[in-house]
Amino acid sequence: MTATVREQAAGTASAEAMSLCFNAYWRQQAGDQPAATALYARAVALAPTDPAILASAGDALRFTGELTEAVALFDRAIAVDPAMVAAWFGRALALDASGRTEDARAAYARVAELSPTTAPGFAGLAAMEFLLGDVDAARGHAAHALAIAPGDAMTVMTVARCDMAGGQHAAAAERLRRFIGQKGVAADDAIVALGLLGDAFDAMGRTDAAFDAYARANTRFVERHGGRDLPPLARREVEAIDAAVARLAPGALAGPAPAVAGEAARHIFLLGYPRSGTTLIEQVLATVPGVTTLEEAPTFSAAVQYLAPGGIAALAALGVDDVAALRADYWARVAAAGIDVAGSTFVDMDPFKAPALPLIARLFPDAKVVIVQRDARDVVWSCFRRSFVYSPVTIEFTTLPRAAQHYGAVMRLIRRCLDTLPVDAHVLTYEDLVHDFDGATQRLCDFAGLPWSPGLRDFARTASARPVKTASVHQVRRPLFDGSGQWRKYAAQLEPVMPVLAEWVAA
Repeated sequence: MTATVREQAAGTASAEAMSLCFNAYWRQQAGDQPAATALYARAVALAPTDPAILASAGDALRFTGELTEAVALFDRAIAVDPAMVAAWFGRALALDASGRTEDARAAYARVAELSPTTAPGFAGLAAMEFLLGDVDAARGHAAHALAIAPGDAMTVMTVARCDMAGGQHAAAAERLRRFIGQKGVAADDAIVALGLLGDAFDAMGRTDAAFDAYARANTRFVERHGGRDLPPLARREVEAIDAAVARLAPGALAGPAPAVAGEAARHIFLLGYPRSGTTLIEQVLATVPGVTTLEEAPTFSAAVQYLAPGGIAALAALGVDDVAALRADYWARVAAAGIDVAGSTFVDMDPFKAPALPLIARLFPDAKVVIVQRDARDVVWSCFRRSFVYSPVTIEFTTLPRAAQHYGAVMRLIRRCLDTLPVDAHVLTYEDLVHDFDGATQRLCDFAGLPWSPGLRDFARTASARPVKTASVHQVRRPLFDGSGQWRKYAAQLEPVMPVLAEWVAA
């Protein structure tokens, strides 16, 4: 191929890649994130060294929560153009969302260095200093950012957090109300600000105003991701898995699961329901020497097809070679996430994986399973009030009835799987943990085959030095406290869903 032909081919590919990016952008604006991500992936394949396309694709992955993959694309863009501010900022946001606070702070500092006359780098630095506990440094960076851009969303919310940390909840609420009332506030910023406004009202004891703010945030979240009347797909999928497990013959999922290269010495799945305490238990276990953990990663991506309609029966019919291949893919994904499991006890922590219990039973019968449970009222209320990255499951948290119904579906599936499948499980309750930490963690370690020591009480120090990307990051980075009973202030709002939750409250 002559140089001219090569140049023409490269130009054609570049033009096609830009066209794909244009279409992907409008898909994003329409709320069709999977389609946008697929289009960006095609664009990257056509123009693998174009930093603008790499950064745009990274932003699309960041938005859908595929943070490790997003960081990798931003790194590729930076390798081509080390001074590309957009790539550094996208990288900082992805690291921030991953709970890699120190790394995110360094990336925001690079943004501030490259673009000292704009606010984003200083705004990010302020947010990271707040997360790391230096409120004075956070206020200093925030003042710098606000001097450049008085209405910067990230900075306004960081200052509000600083106000609340100092007990100035009314000042925080007023600051947030002024911000939300401005014209042109981005939907994502309004959602976060409304959640913070709810927290400020909650701290002041203004429960009706807090509930209204949380509900408004959730309404915006639904509108941002597809409209007001989304079907309860996640609940229906869970119910379909439950029905399929109920139809299995006894022992159908029992069978040989051969060892493959790259496996951990011990394997623990830490499951439950979001906001039940799984992140707290992960940080406790991470305090044990020789334990490695992975937080909410798609380790079952190759096997998730077996949870689709008709998949459970196919799962039961898998041959030894198929099982080995799926196990190998699982451990490859763990390694790709940067986790070295050699000789360790590996903990796969993901409350969203509870519906994958049939996969665990068939593919990893040698694994231990820890189920974390908490008062259903606290769980559902916490899911309703907290901000999550978009997924078909987190959409279910946007109203109390949907959250309660989804919770009930997942808990029924967990109960059926523990009753009928070959799963070696231990149930740990949040309330037992906070009222008898030593006793609960000793029983947990006995089950998992791990040594117990008083050092487990220092889990907050461990968490402060580790990435935490869940909504529980603030709780697990401070000493143990009893967060039970928070639903009581909102008993009136929860009353309509109590018939759904009553069974699980009693249990």
